[in-house]
Formats: sequence, structure tokens, C-alpha cells
Amino acid sequence: MKFGQFELVRWHEDVTPADSINRAMEKIELGDEIGMDEIWLAEHHFSRHGLVSGIFSLLGNVAARTKNARIGTAIVVLPFHHPIQVAEEAATVDILSGGRLTLGVGAGYQRMEFEAYGLDIGEARAKFREYLAVIKQAWKPGPLTFKGDFIDVQDVNVLPKPLQKDGIPIHIAVSTSPESVDFAASQNMPIIVGGPTATMGQVPEVLRLWHERMEHYRHPHEHIDLAVAVNIYVASTMEQAESDIAGLEDVINEEFARVGNPRSADGKTPDDYKHWASRDRDRAAAAESARKAGILPLVGTPEVIIERIETLRSLGINSIRGSFGAAGLDQTKMLDSMRMFAEEVMPSFAEEIVATTA
Repeated sequence: MKFGQFELVRWHEDVTPADSINRAMEKIELGDEIGMDEIWLAEHHFSRHGLVSGIFSLLGNVAARTKNARIGTAIVVLPFHHPIQVAEEAATVDILSGGRLTLGVGAGYQRMEFEAYGLDIGEARAKFREYLAVIKQAWKPGPLTFKGDFIDVQDVNVLPKPLQKDGIPIHIAVSTSPESVDFAASQNMPIIVGGPTATMGQVPEVLRLWHERMEHYRHPHEHIDLAVAVNIYVASTMEQAESDIAGLEDVINEEFARVGNPRSADGKTPDDYKHWASRDRDRAAAAESARKAGILPLVGTPEVIIERIETLRSLGINSIRGSFGAAGLDQTKMLDSMRMFAEEVMPSFAEEIVATTA
């Protein structure tokens, strides 16, 4: 079993944005110290859901403050950026981190973010695919020449190039739609699953589909354990674990329910996001199936967390990225929970960690 850390940097109403970011950086430093093998940041804009708007600026700081963990983006929303700049920024962070960067990318899904930037969410998927191709070519030796629907450049010397010999690994965020999973497999790229727009009951099916499509495209895949983002909070008793975080993110989640989707004010959904039309119903059904399958939140005592991780592992999930605690939680409790997880949960899976990294 592999363990990573996932930071949205959600903004609680009782904490300033500056304090929210600084607290997240303290968690990231601790995560590196206690043995998290990956630390991921998520780009978001204009809401309490996430304060990582300057994702590459923050990544540079993470690179400076960590030594061992790989660092990653989950995700960079490609339609918000010029792809050549993404290639340059990512390569720079790769150098600063000593070759520890993984670039997670996606098309985005929050209409509110697109509209604030004056962008058409209806073009997001097409831009995403073209921009991804530009980035991959920009990292190759020699000047970049590319002519597409959105990007037209001739002999541009994109510098620097990544430090990693085989290039920066790229992961693609997918929705639960078969089309998005198939595209990632067609590109021979791992997928990013889980997080606030998914339900754990959907995840095993999405993982199986990705492996099936990788097999279809004749790409090696058996050795890849796809990571899943989950919430984690550990305390000495179940009562404390549940009461410490109860209600803390209600205001954030209420706002996210309004803005965290591609629908227009009149309820219309862009053609490339048609699977969102039934998303709430599908998530409710998946949540019920997860409960019946024994998939429960990773909130509780170390013993309970271990048992629940074992359930995830039985479903083919061998790598998790934890969003530890909750926005607004007392920082001492937050850090103590992470230490407890490292000291009393992770050792139970030490053999698996050795086996997957050998």
C-alpha cells in the first residue's frame, strides 16, 4: 500500500486565506518528514473550495520545503493556461525539485471558473487535448512547431527542458464517463480518480475500466497502482474523530454545491459534459453501493482506519492520497492526526510499501 497527501487548501470562514495557505505548507512539510511518498496540489479559483490559484508558485515552494516525496498537480486545468507556459513552468519545478514532479492535468469542470476568465467551457475538452499534445512536444529536444485549432507556433525554443530523463510523468484527471477513461488509456497515461466530485463506490469500476482500456491499446498496465483521493482523520477515539471535524466544511460544501459543476444558470450542460446531467443521481447510487460494500470514510481510531483501508485494498485500491483533517480544524489536532496516521496506521502496511517500491 502506498500513501500520499492531497491538498486542496480549502478556505474556512474563520481563517484568513494567508493562514490557510501557511497551514497547508506546514502540513506538507510534515507529510514529507513522516514518509508520504507523494504530495499533490489541486488548482482552483474564485471560491472557498481551493486557494491554489498560483499552482506553480506554490509548487516551487513545496519543492524547496520537501526532500523526499514526489510532488504533483491534481490538477492543472489546461484550458486556463497557455500550454507552452505550462511546459516551461513544469520543467522549472522539475529541476528545482530534483526531478520529483508528476504533472496531473485535466479539462476543468467548474463553469464559474471559466466564465470569470472569459473562457467558453464548451471548448474545454478540445483545448485540453490539443494543449496536452503541445506540452508533450515542447519537452522534446529541439524547437517546437505545432499547428492546431488553438495553437500555431513555428520553431519556438521552449526552455528549460525537464530534468527527468524520460520526461515528466503526466496523469489525466477523468470523470466517471467511459470516454474520458478511454482517452487517458489511449494516451498511455495513468488516471486521477476520487476527490470531491466522485464517490468511492464509483472508483473500483473506473479503475477496472482503465485497466481494460489499457489492455485494449496494448499498453503495459499491470504494474501501475492508480491512487485514489480520500479524506482521512485519525484520533484516539471514534467520538473524538467524528466530533472534531463535524460541520467544519459545511459552508465550503454549500458553496461548492452551487459552483462545482459545468451547468449554466438555466440548468443547461455543455455537450462535452452530458454525463453531468445524471451525476447527482449516479453519485447517490454509488454512495449507497459503497456503504453496502463496506466502503466507509477513513475517519476514526487507528484500528478502524486500518480495517477500512484493508477493505479498499480488497477492491483493488493499493494507493491512496489523503486529504487530512478539515478546513478550520485546530492546527495542532491536524498535525497530531497526521503523526498518528504515520506511527499507528502506515506501519501495518510496511511490507506492501517495500514490495511496491522495490
